[in-house]
Amino acid sequence: MPIPSPHHSSRRPGSSQKWLGLGWLLIVQWLCLAEAVAADTLRLQLRWLHQFQFAGYYMALEKGYYQQAGLEIQILEGGPGTPKPIDSMLAGDADFAIANSGVVIARMAGKPVVALAAIMQSSPIVWIVRADSDIYTPLDLAGKRVMLMPPPESAELRITLALEGIDPNRLDVRQTSFNPQDLVDGKVDAFDGYISNEPFWLKQQRVAYRLINPREYGVNFYNDVLTTREALLQQRPEQVEAFIQASLVGWQYALDNIEESVQLIHRRYAPNKSLEHLRFEAEELKKLIMPELVQLGHMNPGRWQTIARNYVQLGMAEGPVNLDGFIYRHQARTDHRLLYRVLAGAALALLLVGTVALRFAHLSQRLRLEIGRRRQAEQELLGSNLQLERLANTDRLTGQWTRLKFEEVANNEINRAGRYDLPLSLIFLDIDRFKLINDQHGHEVGDAVLSGVAHRLKAQLRDSDSLCRWGGEEFIILMPHTDLDHACAIAEKLRALLAATPVAEGIDVSASFGVAQWQAGQSLRELVHRADQMLYRAKQLGRNRVECFTPGKHLPQA
Repeated sequence: MPIPSPHHSSRRPGSSQKWLGLGWLLIVQWLCLAEAVAADTLRLQLRWLHQFQFAGYYMALEKGYYQQAGLEIQILEGGPGTPKPIDSMLAGDADFAIANSGVVIARMAGKPVVALAAIMQSSPIVWIVRADSDIYTPLDLAGKRVMLMPPPESAELRITLALEGIDPNRLDVRQTSFNPQDLVDGKVDAFDGYISNEPFWLKQQRVAYRLINPREYGVNFYNDVLTTREALLQQRPEQVEAFIQASLVGWQYALDNIEESVQLIHRRYAPNKSLEHLRFEAEELKKLIMPELVQLGHMNPGRWQTIARNYVQLGMAEGPVNLDGFIYRHQARTDHRLLYRVLAGAALALLLVGTVALRFAHLSQRLRLEIGRRRQAEQELLGSNLQLERLANTDRLTGQWTRLKFEEVANNEINRAGRYDLPLSLIFLDIDRFKLINDQHGHEVGDAVLSGVAHRLKAQLRDSDSLCRWGGEEFIILMPHTDLDHACAIAEKLRALLAATPVAEGIDVSASFGVAQWQAGQSLRELVHRADQMLYRAKQLGRNRVECFTPGKHLPQA
């Protein structure tokens, strides 16, 4: 429901007595409805202490957007010692609550919660480690003292561990203290915090730090999701819609007027938090809300399905995933108060312009049809472009990256490894005596062998790894966040796997592997050359083996 702006209604001389009586009746009804709405206070439960994280709701209240929508709103502070916002809402102590993506777990458990709007399109939760530590990636957390909030608050971090193949039992997991001083004092090696909060404090303390962000590993959840319970939505749909719209207008105002919002929050809600801290928080959260790219509050059903499946895979929820009724569908509802004022003051005008309205409706229908045709054409064009891109980037036979696409991905990974000082390794492999397979069994069998090898390799790799058919029977694997020892171990595992069982029509194959780790300043061409030298060495030494490049050692002469 749009938020009405106050305006004066007028009475037109010459209206019939019938319309005049109806107008007064409608006005009286509207006044009664407005009084009933205003008399009922709705409560919003925040999920933490007052800060810029909830700026949109403060501004909707302070700027009168809730009042204009006929709502009286009370904002309840959260934080340590308070019940979980969802529990408070379901118990009836609040009407709306702010939650993280874990609200979908409650829905799958049968609780009547409804997601109304996602304010943050990406989660702010990260691991924070000291810059002087040896921790750069999730793999480096093995054996370390790691702080984690109880699930589902820490779900993004836990799912990152799962996707990277890290057994949580290998970590020394500790309950979070909410105090980054523990990281500074060396009581813990990795602290779970918000990208918008603890980094500011660490900068103030002149403590250098690094962030391990789940988004860099493919984990990207919604956060600060506005929710309500089904009963309230069924009983007062107009009020719920009015609250959503007024809140989103408040968020837009807060993001468009950050300094004004910061000053107000500091003065009225969070006097213990400095203006500098609030400004830092505002700028960081704006990057996660992304108002320039995504409509405020937007939620994608497919993305919710993915989030829910991740919770199931992590054991935080039980499948199957069924989100019917979980995602709120905005409906066009009539604002009766506005309608009553319009009918009372402009009934005769509506009659006079009826013919114009019908003509406009006819033109609008034609315009909608034309827009529909254009959208369909755009979708078909988009589909064609995606198909062309897929054909250009993937090898037709094996379905893996082409050499051109691989070089693009690899150069990006090399730039990132150089920027963040991360390990990066490359495996170059070649199917042994492949020409003999083609000569004895034919090219169709040879193609089946290539496809089978590619699929068997791909099934053993991480999502972050890249597999490319380099040419003929040669393949390359690029492995970010992987040092030489780890890459050599993986290459040996792949070699044994290929040699263990036939890959196609009873054809036994083996492969030779060369492994090299990227060194600072190396180009992709130099890295591939090092791995190719190792592959050549493996061939020289009898095939079906793995050779790894060690800097400083002389290579054998060809």
